[in-house]
Amino acid sequence: MAKILVTASHGTDDPNRATLAFLAAKAAKENGDEVNVFLMNDAVMLAKKGVAEHIQGVGLAPFPELLEVLQILEVPLLVCKPCAEARGITKEDLVEGASFAGMYDLTKLARESSVLSF
Repeated sequence: MAKILVTASHGTDDPNRATLAFLAAKAAKENGDEVNVFLMNDAVMLAKKGVAEHIQGVGLAPFPELLEVLQILEVPLLVCKPCAEARGITKEDLVEGASFAGMYDLTKLARESSVLSF
């Protein structure tokens, strides 16, 4: 079992990259790996309630279904707090399984994990 950190920096601005990040996290978890997803920059929007329904990558699995699978599999969605605050996202806005984190959390996870970046 490996430890995988998936970092995403694209959200509604690039539905393909957003979806690919969640697909990678799903695949790693289904392979038995320990997985964390860190959302930063515009990707923090992916953790806001009501946004997932509007994301669809070209030729890719529906984003809302991927988010639901990650929630069922209890994959932590770590949301860059300064990035979220800059976009007006509060703790109450976050989907189930998402929580705020900071750069210290990101660097600690990166030290311990193989990192996939989208």
